[in-house]
Amino acid sequence: MLSFKRWSVDSLLRLLLKLFLTLGLLGVAAAAGERFWTTAPEETRQFWLSLSAGMAMQVSSLVLVALFLRENALDWRDAFGLTTQRAGWMVGLGVAAAGVVFGAALVLISGSRWLMELVHLTPQAQSTVEALRDTSDWTRQFAIGVTTVLLAPVFEEVLFRGLLYPAVKQAGLPRTALWGTALLFAASHLNLLTFVPLVFFAVVLTLLYERTDNLLAPIAAHAAFNLTNFLWVLCGGATR
Repeated sequence: MLSFKRWSVDSLLRLLLKLFLTLGLLGVAAAAGERFWTTAPEETRQFWLSLSAGMAMQVSSLVLVALFLRENALDWRDAFGLTTQRAGWMVGLGVAAAGVVFGAALVLISGSRWLMELVHLTPQAQSTVEALRDTSDWTRQFAIGVTTVLLAPVFEEVLFRGLLYPAVKQAGLPRTALWGTALLFAASHLNLLTFVPLVFFAVVLTLLYERTDNLLAPIAAHAAFNLTNFLWVLCGGATR
C-alpha cells in the first residue's frame, strides 16, 4: 500500500507551474538555436536541438523536484520510498514486469495499427523511433539511448507516479488518480499508435508503485521496457 505523502498542495502546484515554464523556455531556446545555428544542415540542427532540449528538461525537472522536496522537509526516501533496502528485488521485479508488458505491447500495437488503418488513419511511429531508425551514426544512437533508457524513466516516473498519482489519490479520487495519470502519461508521448499500449503500461507501473511503495520498481520497469524497445528498433523491430 502506498504511504501517505507529506507535501503541501500549494508547493506541488508551484512545482508544476515551474515545470511548464521550464518547458516553454526550453522551447524558445530551441527555436532560437534553430534560427542562429546555420553552420549545420537543417536535419542535424533539428535532431540535436530537440534532443538537447529534451535532456535539459529532464535534468532541470529533477533539480526542481529536489528543491520541492527540500521546501517540504523531505528526502527522496520519504517522498518516493527510494532506498537501497531490497533494491535488487525491486529492480528484478521491475525487469520482470517490463518483459510481460513488452509482450503485451506487441499485441496492442498490432491492434492499434489495425484499427487506425480500418478508419483510414496512417500509423506513425514516435519521433525518437523514427530518428533511431533513420540514423547509423553511433553518437546519435548513444544520445537517444541515454535519453530514453536513463533520463526519461526517472523523470517520467517521478512526475507521473511519484507526484501526480499520489496527489490525486490523496485528494480522495483513487480511480481518477490511476486512470487520469495513465491517460496523461500516454498523451504526453504525442503518438496515437502507442496510446493504448502506453495507457496499459502506465497502469502496470502504478500498480507496481502501489504494491512496493518504492519508486525504484517502476523506474526499473520503465528503463527495462525502453531498453528493450531501443534494442528492438536497432534490430529492425517496431513496437513504439
